[in-house]
Amino acid sequence: MGLPNVMNTGRTGMVAAKAAIATTGHNIANATTEGYSRQRIDQTAEVARDGIGKNVIGRGTSISRTGRINDEYIEKQIRNAGRDLAQMEEKDMALRQAEDIFNEMGGDGLNRLMARFFNEFRKLSNEPENEAVRQSVRESSLAMVKDFKRLRSEVDEIRAHLDHRIEGYTTELSDLAQQVRDLNVQIKTQETAGSTPNDLLDRRDTVLKKLGALVDLSMHKSGDGQYTVDLKGIGPLVAGGISEKLYVSRTPADGEGKLDNALDILGSGRGGGPITHSLAGGKIGALLEVRDKTLSTILGKLDELAHGITTAVNEIHTQGFTRDGQTGVGFFKQLSGKQNASELIDLSDAVKSNVSFIAAAGQPDAPGDNRVAIALSGLQNAKILNDGQASVDDYYNSIISDVGVIAARNRNGLNQAKDITTQLGKIREQISGVSIDEETANLMQFQHLFGASAKVIQVADEMLKTVLDLKR
Repeated sequence: MGLPNVMNTGRTGMVAAKAAIATTGHNIANATTEGYSRQRIDQTAEVARDGIGKNVIGRGTSISRTGRINDEYIEKQIRNAGRDLAQMEEKDMALRQAEDIFNEMGGDGLNRLMARFFNEFRKLSNEPENEAVRQSVRESSLAMVKDFKRLRSEVDEIRAHLDHRIEGYTTELSDLAQQVRDLNVQIKTQETAGSTPNDLLDRRDTVLKKLGALVDLSMHKSGDGQYTVDLKGIGPLVAGGISEKLYVSRTPADGEGKLDNALDILGSGRGGGPITHSLAGGKIGALLEVRDKTLSTILGKLDELAHGITTAVNEIHTQGFTRDGQTGVGFFKQLSGKQNASELIDLSDAVKSNVSFIAAAGQPDAPGDNRVAIALSGLQNAKILNDGQASVDDYYNSIISDVGVIAARNRNGLNQAKDITTQLGKIREQISGVSIDEETANLMQFQHLFGASAKVIQVADEMLKTVLDLKR
């Protein structure tokens, strides 16, 4: 082995050390970069071609590749845990808003107003001719009607807010799908050219996590390293260098919980039809579930409660007699059905205009007759709702209870999802994370390696000079 080969051996060591220093610096610079995976230089010994006698002398080292320290299984687990966490966080936000609507701790809520409504009829039964009591009956009735409308309006406001978030997340979903598509193309191009696109792979993993947090997806890598992303139960969202665009549109009610004029999610492919009820999981799935199931159920029960009270009160009131001896007067405006009853409930024009039209008597021209007023007050505990299975109080309390149970169950799941996500994050950090102390130690080691390799070249140069001096 000649001295020039010794110099080449030193040169390869310097090149490898330089690359290792650059990679270590890259790790340090990205220590806090989201989704970054630590990198390292993989080296192989150069194959010896000659030797001294029977001894084969090595020829230095070469860089085989810049490796990326990453566990695909852990990345998949993190994506799944992130989806579950995002779903429960989004659901918790929406359910807390729903709980706040029915919170009666700070004042008079519908439950108290309904109780006051029936109590005023009890007072009227004691003083059926008292003008002030009749005024109080009307005022308590208007307060109850107003709170029905308030609840309906605030639930509708939550639904509108959820629609706004659904629209934003749908746009984000399409944008992220396009980013995955673009990264697929870039990664394939670099790998075809023989490069190792580590940073692009990290970026794609980060985008896939964000994408997976929005909706339930299935992901798999093809033979050429590109990711295919499928919307579960629907079809491809990203396939290699192709991605689908999703958009939203306001459509009529569909009978599956989506109310009229609420947003439908549609895809650019498959004829552009709605895919709303096929989506599940993640932030979008959580919002759709609360909007089309939880809140739709609440509105349905509010409508049934308003319709039940209106129908039951009118049925008794129309049989009674007003102070002027009239009968057949409705206390509430007649509703055509349960749909939107909580929004349409209102006092009849007659009762609104004059409290003398409030019927308290069971027969005409009978001062002190209070039989109708007593019957109306008794409706509070009568089984007039849920096909004769529930009273007004029971039915309203079931609405509040349902919301509370769903919210509490979700909060328990949310705490567990946070713990799982935290634990998986720690595992990933142990595998792929950058330790500044470790990288600093490596940096010093590679610096010494570089200096030692340079020393090999220096020694070989001095040896060559000695040989040349011998011939003079």
